[in-house]
Amino acid sequence: MDAHLILFQPARSEVSAREISSWTPTLLEAGYTLETVGSLAELLALLEVQPTVPVLIDDAAGVSSLEGLPEGRLSHFLVVGQSFEEVHEWLEYGLTDFILLPLNATLLRARIEVRRAVLRGEQDRRDVVRHTELMLLERDVAIGRDIQASFLPESLPEPEGWDLAAFFRPAREVAGDFYDGFELLNKRRVGIVMADVCDKGVPAAIFMALFRTLIRAGAQQNISLSWTDPTSFTDDKVWLGGKGERRQSLPRIGSSALMNAVSGTNNYMTENHLSTGYFVTLFFAIFEPSSGSLLYINGGHNPPVILRTDGSYTTLKPTGPAVGMIPGAQYRIGQECLNPGDVLFTYTDGVPEAKDEAGHFFGVPRMMEILLEQPITDSQALVDRMKAALDNHIREAPQFDDITMMCVRRQPLEEASDE
Repeated sequence: MDAHLILFQPARSEVSAREISSWTPTLLEAGYTLETVGSLAELLALLEVQPTVPVLIDDAAGVSSLEGLPEGRLSHFLVVGQSFEEVHEWLEYGLTDFILLPLNATLLRARIEVRRAVLRGEQDRRDVVRHTELMLLERDVAIGRDIQASFLPESLPEPEGWDLAAFFRPAREVAGDFYDGFELLNKRRVGIVMADVCDKGVPAAIFMALFRTLIRAGAQQNISLSWTDPTSFTDDKVWLGGKGERRQSLPRIGSSALMNAVSGTNNYMTENHLSTGYFVTLFFAIFEPSSGSLLYINGGHNPPVILRTDGSYTTLKPTGPAVGMIPGAQYRIGQECLNPGDVLFTYTDGVPEAKDEAGHFFGVPRMMEILLEQPITDSQALVDRMKAALDNHIREAPQFDDITMMCVRRQPLEEASDE
């Protein structure tokens, strides 16, 4: 395999916004080296001596960057774009091939070899059929990515005296992570979900959509499931009137929605899809904005962290197994309170397990260091700070897992009163 490619990068100040350097790990994984040229004259001179080398161009360069290019040279180009809408102008201009971000090494290699075959004049019917199939596959994946994006909330709830922020970055075209935030019980409660379906890619994305739908639908059913069973909950922070008592306290508003959503989803998945081996770890919490009271179920998920104003913190450990893994699994409802100034940080394992170029994990200790190193005055600022630290750690290393996090902050009384 000829491992040489050309990157045509005109108007560098504009194109650099796309961070072309982020392509490098995938190009290396696919086995290619890249030679960059910045002017059309330089490109044409290079193609005279290397007539079968494909040329990559970022769609942010704009079709005007090819003005003056001989029509016969259009077949050299493979456009790299964010969406079908963005590459449509290039196809109308006369280019015949494209690939969408984020780059996939296998698909990129197939596309490059088709381009090379075209330039060598060796393309036969099988190449055309394979190329068409790849185009259709990428179209389907791109559509799936758009559909999956529609499952994520366009915005998070904004109850008075609170601020919420989230970040989501898939490792592949589609992801198994998801987060959600929605109002319940006539806006008297707010539900937040952080979840991670086992595996990655298209299969995980399909189950992500199913899990998310079941959780949402179950949360809308405010009918108690099994409050009469005195053995349902055993922790002294989980519906017990006092230590040693076998008595269950009265359910609080929102608790049935919480239990219905998680237990109902587990029952459905284990009854209908257990053979697939797919399950989800999730943290689902419902809080009352007026009091800060928080009810939660942690189904085998990374323990979220509550950061207190005095510098201490509390981790919300699992109260049951992963959802969709064990038929008839029992889940306990935990209770906490977010006092003014407290912050709840939730995340998936893509955060602590992010790897640098040497294969070292970001790690929970580093994550906690960032959470505790300075006062948190805004949820978005904390999410941005964590993202910056992750980017600095990962650098040019490929992203192996989806990265998702959410921050829920109850504003201090003086800050809330100022608003």
